[in-house]
Amino acid sequence: MGLLEPLRVPRRAEKPAVGAARIPGRLRSLFAVPGWRRKPEPRVRYGQPFLPGHAALGRHQVSEARLLLEHAEAVRGRRFTYLGRTIGFPGRVDWDPHGIPEDWRVALNALDDIVPLGVAAALAPTPEVRRVWFEAASGLVREWIANAGRGVAGKVPALVRRIPNLIYAQVFFAPELRADPRLRRSFLESLYGQAAALAAAVPGRPADPSLVSAGRALFMAGRFFDGMEARGWLETGAVLLWAQLREQVQEDGGHAARNPAVHAAVLADYLEVLAILQASNDDVPIWARKRVKGMADFLGRLLHPDGEIPLFHGAGIGVTRPAHELLALAAVVLHEPGCAPPGPLGLWPLLLVGESGLRVHGNLPRRTAPPEARALRRTGFYVLPGAAGDLMLLDGAAPPPAGDAAAFGYELSVGGARVVVDAGMVGDEAPPWPAYFRSTRAHNVVAVGGADARVAEVSDVHWVVRDGLVYFGATHDGFAHLASQAAPGARLRHRRHVFCLPGRFWLVCDQVLGTGACDLESFIHFHPDVALKAACRGRIAFLAGRSDDAWLQVVPAGAHAVHVVHGLDASEGPPQGWYAARHGERRAASVLSLAAEARLPYVFGYALVPRSDAPVELRFEHDAFHLHATLQTGGEEYVLSVVQGDVEMVVKPV
Repeated sequence: MGLLEPLRVPRRAEKPAVGAARIPGRLRSLFAVPGWRRKPEPRVRYGQPFLPGHAALGRHQVSEARLLLEHAEAVRGRRFTYLGRTIGFPGRVDWDPHGIPEDWRVALNALDDIVPLGVAAALAPTPEVRRVWFEAASGLVREWIANAGRGVAGKVPALVRRIPNLIYAQVFFAPELRADPRLRRSFLESLYGQAAALAAAVPGRPADPSLVSAGRALFMAGRFFDGMEARGWLETGAVLLWAQLREQVQEDGGHAARNPAVHAAVLADYLEVLAILQASNDDVPIWARKRVKGMADFLGRLLHPDGEIPLFHGAGIGVTRPAHELLALAAVVLHEPGCAPPGPLGLWPLLLVGESGLRVHGNLPRRTAPPEARALRRTGFYVLPGAAGDLMLLDGAAPPPAGDAAAFGYELSVGGARVVVDAGMVGDEAPPWPAYFRSTRAHNVVAVGGADARVAEVSDVHWVVRDGLVYFGATHDGFAHLASQAAPGARLRHRRHVFCLPGRFWLVCDQVLGTGACDLESFIHFHPDVALKAACRGRIAFLAGRSDDAWLQVVPAGAHAVHVVHGLDASEGPPQGWYAARHGERRAASVLSLAAEARLPYVFGYALVPRSDAPVELRFEHDAFHLHATLQTGGEEYVLSVVQGDVEMVVKPV
């Protein structure tokens, strides 16, 4: 069953299934059958603590809520922004606009705009202003109900997001809905039918992040409504949540998708559920609490010093809850001070935990320990820290099925700012941009013969922390298909070695193993704000800097040629030199490529030396059994040796 297939409620003789692209018949019949208003209104379980913090919102939080208020004002003016694209509707909203990507239409039909409108109403200075926001929110929901059954509205991705949002609409606007029984009934009938449709669609769905969101939606609907059917939703939602927590989350706390944004979104779902259980004084399985804490720890370890996620495998900034809000909420809900980042709790966590949670957060001790070298082996990410504000995050495993050709890629922050970056997310741009952002040439990796890596297996992984040196080494088979075409029986493999001496340097060394001659190219992508300039003093070197603290020297070795490209678009050849951290954002950036025409096996690479423009020399020696890298910098010579997985560093004065 596909992720985006539409829903229908099965006939009696059928098992739950997904049918034509229409809202389920049960929900549609609510508005099509004469006399439907004579049916009993769905019963609501009163006293359920959804959004206990909405009553704590006050005028003193207007500044903190500025972005949400701007969002609400735009929605009131019928301007909707999702995935970096804004569309305005002068009259009624077109819920299935022609020619717009499906992800955007799903976001529109998810009714995520209810929360900003609710926050605006809670912060309104007068009852008259609050009434304006209520009319905007109720008008939006009424228009959606009138449209029910068209386009993507009944598909699972929209349903699992819309159901919680409609529950929150009942919380934010409870007084107004009590005063308008006709409107309240319409809202409840629609919400009840959608929950029933989702429950019918869940059986047999594959284990993916949408199944976690389905569990959250059914869990919330089951606690919101009363009756036997609602209790079934609650039980189904709880079973889904705990089963998928075991299945989708690795032992190191990382999500199996290996996409940091997906990980954050799944963590947000679980933290929301745990906050609801905590507010009701309900128990959470001990193992589940530990697994969710592992997810929070994983996220905290995988953040850059700027507090944002790396852009591995299509992840983007701003596509989910901010990491600092997730960690702050985790600290309160899980009673784990170590999760709490500096700064305030944030509006979204406040809505979920209320004033009591705000007090708990205010009294939590903040830990400001610098990042430590860490191998998140199950998920395949590695942390190689430097001095304060310096951090390399390395992707050391095979890409997921929908991931990028970026095995052994990395991002690097220096002085608290990103300097070396992944190219970023695809977005909804037309060809050739999606292919570019997923390609090998868009990441800090090696390409052979200009081809993308097709990584099926990563092997011979070594992680060593010894005598202050941090080392990662691994091999992938992503270019084996090239060897089979050029020389049947040959094994073409890429092995990457990364050495880190915190505060001094990172050294990236690439071995391409096999036979024959190949064109090799290693890419280094810089943030758009980085100024790249040559610093040739009898050697090839480059200085890459963003600020007085965020800069480094790049010293290549083994390359036959070095190229710099900046913002090459499709009209000039294959795209290169672009960065897209957010939806709708594509910025030109510099890319340094080290090229070699060599007979295999061959070794080349580069040193990354933070905040140093002193002379640096780098050379490699290798044979079938060992690799030696010699780096001279700062008046010292470092000899780094790898012999059959054993790593050694010798330091001596020059």
